[in-house]
Amino acid sequence: MEQIGNVILDDTYYPGEDLYSDGAVEDHILNLVKRCGQADYPQVIAREKDWAVMYHLAHERENILSWYSFTPGAKVLEVGSGCGAVTGAVSSQAGSVTCIDLSKKRSMINAERHKGSDNITICLGNFQDVEKSLDSDFDYATLIGVFEYGRGYIGGDKPYHGFLTAVMRHIRPGGRLLLAIENKFGLKYWAGCREDHVGTYFEGLEGYPHTEGVRTFTKPELEKIIEECGYSDYKFYYPYPDYKFPVAVYSDECLPRAGELNHNICNFDRDRLVLMDEGKVYDQILKAGLFPLYANSFFVEITKNSADGPAADGQMQTEQVLYTKYSNGRSKEFSIQTRIVRGIGGKNILYKKAEYPEGQAHIAHIAKAEERLAALFQERGQLLVNRCLSREGRVEFEYLKGVTVEEQLDRLLAQGRLIEAANVLRAAAARILGSAQTQVFQMTEEFRRVFGEGGFPQGEPSFPVADVDLIFSNLLETADGRVHVLDYEWTFFFPVPVKFLLFRALHYYLETAPVRAQFAKQFDFYGEFGITGEQKEICLKMEQKFQEYVSGQSISPGSLYHEMGKQALPIGELLAQQDRRRAQVYLDYGQGFSEADSYFIETGSGSKVHYTVVIPNEAVGVTVDPALNACFLKGLRLTWVGKRGEELMPVCYETNGYRAGEGGYLFDNSDPKIIIKEMPAQSRRMEVSYRINLLEEETVDLLLGEKGTKGRNKRKVRRLIKG
Repeated sequence: MEQIGNVILDDTYYPGEDLYSDGAVEDHILNLVKRCGQADYPQVIAREKDWAVMYHLAHERENILSWYSFTPGAKVLEVGSGCGAVTGAVSSQAGSVTCIDLSKKRSMINAERHKGSDNITICLGNFQDVEKSLDSDFDYATLIGVFEYGRGYIGGDKPYHGFLTAVMRHIRPGGRLLLAIENKFGLKYWAGCREDHVGTYFEGLEGYPHTEGVRTFTKPELEKIIEECGYSDYKFYYPYPDYKFPVAVYSDECLPRAGELNHNICNFDRDRLVLMDEGKVYDQILKAGLFPLYANSFFVEITKNSADGPAADGQMQTEQVLYTKYSNGRSKEFSIQTRIVRGIGGKNILYKKAEYPEGQAHIAHIAKAEERLAALFQERGQLLVNRCLSREGRVEFEYLKGVTVEEQLDRLLAQGRLIEAANVLRAAAARILGSAQTQVFQMTEEFRRVFGEGGFPQGEPSFPVADVDLIFSNLLETADGRVHVLDYEWTFFFPVPVKFLLFRALHYYLETAPVRAQFAKQFDFYGEFGITGEQKEICLKMEQKFQEYVSGQSISPGSLYHEMGKQALPIGELLAQQDRRRAQVYLDYGQGFSEADSYFIETGSGSKVHYTVVIPNEAVGVTVDPALNACFLKGLRLTWVGKRGEELMPVCYETNGYRAGEGGYLFDNSDPKIIIKEMPAQSRRMEVSYRINLLEEETVDLLLGEKGTKGRNKRKVRRLIKG
């Protein structure tokens, strides 16, 4: 028996050595959690830029359970607790948590990070050994990313049936097993992701012909196992994009809407292919009613039938969660969950709640915003505000049914009815502009704090109370023809120029999905509503400041994708690509960098390379990948140029390579990056030149050493490169 802080480690069934380990990285993570508090983990992840560190320590891992309402004071069994990625989400709600894990090293990491909790006991050893001494009255048991290993740890002819039955023995009648696992038929595997556990393409889809010890399942296969074990009361949820880092959790009663599943390129662990546009395919899957078959992951709630013993004590959940969305990437004061639940009377309720105590003031602000906006819109009657009620630390909204303006537009575009779509957009924009009386814009300190110095002149028409999120996805038309503002979380009680509100509505519809590109090119909607090119630049800067205000010091996994994510290789590009020396330019339009907002530049076959990067006015950031391969650049020079090609100033940049002399960089992986730090207002063109040599991975390993010898070999690398 050992104790770390308040956490007890019970080694009664520990075999004396870890039978499962990821090696030295676990020692490194243990040192990190000993030195750093949980509040520091985002900065640690950003600094380390290591997938294992992110996977084990990111707060977003808890999203798979933090939405679930455990009975207050519940007794919980966590099987396969590992490094404690979700233990905190359980212990913060439960009365007691009993963890089981094979690895002492991982359990020490778990204990160190949660040592302030006095309700956690970690049992070391194989589940089959530990369960002999376990109680049989747990309210809940969890198998988060564990069930798939049943074949390796349980054995027998039906290992997964045996695993499920063994765990259920320790749950009281009326209690619940919570299981999270990848879907063998998840769309990401058809679209070019490798199987998560073995790292090969299509292994699960083909039935694991080359793999022993691990299996994932389709929904019908899981249902069959559950029912053959004697359990008929179960419910499926669908974490998106998967259960590891979910940004939303859907259910059969609340499935995604078309256009909603657009967070599909998020591979941090290994390279992937891109065989299709997953967002478009998901839309077709949703239309056909097949989403449960192709969701990437499952979260299954299995209730132990009351017939197995005394009836449940009635203290389980009083409301059924149908949908949860997380606001990842925000500072703690703005981090919230949005939920749709079914209450006791069968009525659906939509509400927002704070993720942290620091967010309670923001929740209270939303209720005040409803009052102020309702008064603002009352005179014109163009917009109605979705009513809300502040109760028990959350704000509840009227659950409205209808069609959003965004859905109307997407439907028309899909049918090729561009003229009709343009008229719908114009009507929605005019409704925003005419929704309330305006006043002349006066800069306030509150405005500067949120949007910076702006740039709009004093006297510009503004709303005295401004919901800056009057975007088309938040405007819902009900059956009676009235238009309701669904979400007014970002309402400010100081003047904001009306053109900025309209800019955001246009920008977040026209420029955030490739399918709308043709529509945006055919019509100059910005010009139609008097938003000049200069004003667009002002709005983009305001938007950037606003996003910085919202995110604060927070660092989410999504924000690190461009730095840490692995390659996503489009199959069409691969088939056409004969030259790994092509450069790729990534543009940030205020939503971060993505493959969708990038383009390639052919650099020829010679060692000398020179090209011009043209940056659209709407972009707020740019990154250049000089090759799709490990390489060495020499004489790297980047210069901002004017309209006539005159040189203005050097470009301020950084790279993810190793410096090797003046203008020389060695990039030791297939994803070299030149990150532009600042963009001057007077130029949107950048001249880039260098000499390039591609390097094979074996050469890089030889130069830098495979394990921890980079510093020792730096001088050797420079001599070889210069030679």
